[in-house]
Amino acid sequence: MNRRKFLARSSRVLAVAAAAQYVPTTIAQTKTRRVALIGCGWYGKSALFRLLQIEPVEVVALCDVDRRMLAEAAEMVAQRQKSGKTPRTYGDYRRLLQDESLDIVMVSTPDHWHALPAIHAMKAGADVRVEKPISVDVVEGQAMVAAARKYGRVVQVHTPSAGAPPT
Repeated sequence: MNRRKFLARSSRVLAVAAAAQYVPTTIAQTKTRRVALIGCGWYGKSALFRLLQIEPVEVVALCDVDRRMLAEAAEMVAQRQKSGKTPRTYGDYRRLLQDESLDIVMVSTPDHWHALPAIHAMKAGADVRVEKPISVDVVEGQAMVAAARKYGRVVQVHTPSAGAPPT
């Protein structure tokens, strides 16, 4: 087994273990979770749309600094979610976290902006799904781990396996 396979398998095992709290015992007990996306580019939207396909979620908020991309994403989400509701939009993720009560925050910003939104989302009481790399240096990564432990949050890092398209 090479390093790449070891890391891929290890991350899958950790993701399954972390996600275990979300697996309901029956479909009737499944709770619709309130989700927000920070970073409405291609990766963020594709991951969000995949989540809409497989889990009972309501996308309540979107955030991006590009207003045009944000409006386009809001329209696309409204078409895809069961309720048909258009999520609220924000240009500043701090305002989103202040205004919304969220279960899950998906962080799909450019690489150098992963740590702060993720830490602030955990502090606001949300579990986090973040794109890789989680941080630009070890110190930011350690701060994210410390926040997850301090606030008792689940953090999933999206690490697509080699050769597989992003989900």
